[in-house]
Amino acid sequence: MTNSFSILHVAEYLKRLGLKISQVDRSQHTIELTFRGEQGQWHMITGIHHSGNASKLMLIVPLIGTVSEQKRLECLEALLAVNYRIAMGKFGIDLNDGEVRLEESIPLADQKITFEQFRLAFSALVQTVAIYHDLLPRIIEGNQTPEDALQSCENEFFAQAPDESDFGLTAAMAQITETPEQSTTPQHEQPELDVNEVLEEVARLLSRYPE
Repeated sequence: MTNSFSILHVAEYLKRLGLKISQVDRSQHTIELTFRGEQGQWHMITGIHHSGNASKLMLIVPLIGTVSEQKRLECLEALLAVNYRIAMGKFGIDLNDGEVRLEESIPLADQKITFEQFRLAFSALVQTVAIYHDLLPRIIEGNQTPEDALQSCENEFFAQAPDESDFGLTAAMAQITETPEQSTTPQHEQPELDVNEVLEEVARLLSRYPE
């Protein structure tokens, strides 16, 4: 069966949102985006996974943080609490190296997703990054309890987004800009991103969703 909805349609949706694409891998059905904002520099991968007659859209934010042995239980408690709070997406952790990522899997009805549905899903993940980007540093470096760190993140974000008619999505999107090829040092240093390693990881994540 030929799938009519492809990663190129996702690319068009991203352009309609006014976003620039860092890389398109048509063989892996993935797109990489790089952003700079109040959260420093960060990346998002979008991908489509076709399996028989079923398709899923994947939105993944890799390397969003790292959980070390220091205050490990407190960090895991905070991430679990966020997963309970948010409507879309979930935080996951690689127990081998402590890498924390945010991801969402969306089944595609009739092999497609509308622009408005994509916008809401995409913006929801952007909002989550905007709210909780410094959750773990507040616990590890700021010595806050998980509850205090969560409350501080949420209070700080929504104080800047008093109009919650769209659940703060407009404010979250306004906080990000595309990262130019030559840029200054990000506010919060992030690990160097190896695109090939990320795409391999995305392929592994997509393979977890069978027919």
